[in-house]
Amino acid sequence: MSIKDIWTVLKEERGQSIYRFARNLFFIFSSLSIILIVGTILTLKNYDRIEKKTLKEIEENILATKLENIQDEIRSVTSDLMMIAESNSLRNYLSGNSSLLENLQTEFYNYSKHHEVFDQVRLLDENGMEIVRVNYNNGNPIIVQSEDLQNKNDRYYFYDSFKLNRNEVFISPLDLNVENGQIEQPIKPMIRFATPVYNNEGIKKGAVVLNYYGQNIIKYFTEANNRFIKGQLMFLNSEGYWFKGINSDYDWGFMYEDKKDITFKNIYGNVWDSISGVNHSQFENYQGLFTFRTVNPIPSQLSPRYDSSQIPKVKDNYHWKIVSFIPVNVLQQAKNERIIQAVLLLSVLLISWLLIFIRLFKNQYYRFLAQRELEKREVRLSELNATKDKLFSVIGHDLINPLNRIEGFSDLLLESVKEKDYASVEEYARIVQNSSSKATDLLSNLLQWSRSQIGGVSFNPVEYNLYDQLTETVLLLKDAAEIKSICVKVNVVDEFSILADKEMVNTILRNLISNAIKFTHQNGEIVVSANVKDSKVLISVCDNGVGMDQDQLIKLFDIEKGDTRLGTEKEKGTGLGLVLCKEFVSKHHGEIWVESEVSKGSCFKFSIPQ
Repeated sequence: MSIKDIWTVLKEERGQSIYRFARNLFFIFSSLSIILIVGTILTLKNYDRIEKKTLKEIEENILATKLENIQDEIRSVTSDLMMIAESNSLRNYLSGNSSLLENLQTEFYNYSKHHEVFDQVRLLDENGMEIVRVNYNNGNPIIVQSEDLQNKNDRYYFYDSFKLNRNEVFISPLDLNVENGQIEQPIKPMIRFATPVYNNEGIKKGAVVLNYYGQNIIKYFTEANNRFIKGQLMFLNSEGYWFKGINSDYDWGFMYEDKKDITFKNIYGNVWDSISGVNHSQFENYQGLFTFRTVNPIPSQLSPRYDSSQIPKVKDNYHWKIVSFIPVNVLQQAKNERIIQAVLLLSVLLISWLLIFIRLFKNQYYRFLAQRELEKREVRLSELNATKDKLFSVIGHDLINPLNRIEGFSDLLLESVKEKDYASVEEYARIVQNSSSKATDLLSNLLQWSRSQIGGVSFNPVEYNLYDQLTETVLLLKDAAEIKSICVKVNVVDEFSILADKEMVNTILRNLISNAIKFTHQNGEIVVSANVKDSKVLISVCDNGVGMDQDQLIKLFDIEKGDTRLGTEKEKGTGLGLVLCKEFVSKHHGEIWVESEVSKGSCFKFSIPQ
C-alpha cells in the first residue's frame, strides 16, 4: 500500500467514502492531539507556577530557620555574658572582696569547660588589665597565671565595651583570629562579646569579654540537612564580603589584601544594592532566584528574664546577611525535565493514536479494495457471460448464415455446371466467394478476440512503414469498395514510420476501413490519414456515410450492446470488430474515439504513443 496507490483510490469517485473516512479520522486525531497538547502545556505552566511558588516559600522558610538558629545562638551567648556580668561573686569581688578571686577563676573555668564555645573567658579592670583569663585550649581549659596576664587597654573591644552603659553589649565583627600580626592557622573565626561590669555600688569597674568561636554560627548556617534545600547558601557581612560562600576561595576576602575585590557586588553586580538596603526580600532576575534575610546579632528582645529597661542593646548598626541563590539553570532543570517527560509521553500517546488511526484506515482501505475487487470480478463475470452469449450468437447465427449460403450456392453451382448454365455459374461463384470472404473475416475477428480474452495475444512492438501497411490493407478491401464504387484515399507520406505491434494495427485498420465501407453509400469516399502530434501517432479513418446519433455512439465499443446495424447494402455485422479495435489500442496505451453526425458520416480516430 503506497501513498500513490492510496491517492489514486481517493481520486476515484467511488473512493470518496475512503476520503471521507480518512478526513474524519484526521479530524479526530488532530482534535485529540490539539486538546492533549494544549492541556499538557497549560498543566505544565500551572505546575511551574505552583512549583515556583512552593520553591520560594521553601527558600524563605529555610532562611527563616537559619536566621532563628543564628539568633538563638547569639541570644544564648549574650545571655551567658550577662549572667557572668551580673553574678554576685563578680560584683562582690569588684566591691573590694579580693578573696573571691579564686572563686571567680573557678566560675570562669567552668563556663569555658562546659559551654565549649568560648576560646577565652576574661575579666578586665577599668584600665584594661586582665584580672582573670581562661583559655579553652582545645577542650582542656587552663587558668592563665597572674604573671602571664596582659593589658588590653589598646584593644578596640575593651575601649568600645568599657564606654557602654549597663545592659549594653558590644559585639565585634566576625573575623579571623590574628596572633602576632598573622592570621592564625588553621583559621579560627572569632566574635568578641563584651559588656561593662559594676560593683555593688553601681560603679563601673571593668568589662567581661567572651571570645566566641564564630565557626559555630557558620556551622548552624551551612548545615544542609534539609532535602528541600535547592539554593546555594551564602553568609556575608554588611559590606558584602563572604564568611561562607559558594566558592571557598571567596571566603574571608576582607582579611586578605589580595582578596579585597572579591565581594558580592563585584560578582553579582547590582543585586547587592537590592540586598544591602532591605531587611529581607526575594526577587528573580536573569541570574536566578535570590532570597535573603538580615541577621541582627542583638535582636529586639534578647531574653524574657529581663524587663524592658534591662534588655541588652547593640551599640552600633551591626548586621550580617544570609542569602540563598538558585541559579537560573537549576530553576530550569526541573522544568526542562518535565518538558522532556511530557514530550516523551505525548509522543508515545500521539504515536499510539496515530498507529491506531492508521490501522483503522488500512482496514477500511483494504475493505474498500476487497469490495472493489469483488465488484470488478462481478463485472468481469458479467462480461464473460456476455462474451459467451455473444460467441454463441456469432457461431449460431452470424457464422452459420454465410456457411449455409456457401453450402447452398455450392449445390446450385454444381447443378449449373452439369447443365452448362455458365451465366449462373459466374453469379453463384461470386456469391460463394463473397460469403467465404465474410466468413473468413468473421472467423479472423472471432479468433483474435477470443485469444485476447484469454491473454493469448502477445504484444510485440516493432518499427515499420505505416504507409505500406495502409496500402496493403486498402488493396485487400478493394473488391468490397469497388462493389459500392467507393473511393478509398490514403493521405499518408511514403516514409511514415511507426513503433507498434504490426499485426494488431493491421487488425485495427482492416476493421475500421471495412466498417467505413459497410456504412458508406454508393460512390462515397473514405479518407485514411496519419500524422504525429505530441509524441503520439494519430490515425483516422473518415467516411461520408450514414453517420450515427448519440445513442449509437455510446454502444459502439460495448460487447453487450455492440453495433449490429445493417450496412447501406444490408451488410450484416457482429460488433466484434470495434470491440477488438478498442482492446488492441489499449494494449498500446493509446486511445480510440469517434466523431460522427447523422447523414454526414463518421470519423474513427486512434492514437499510439511513440
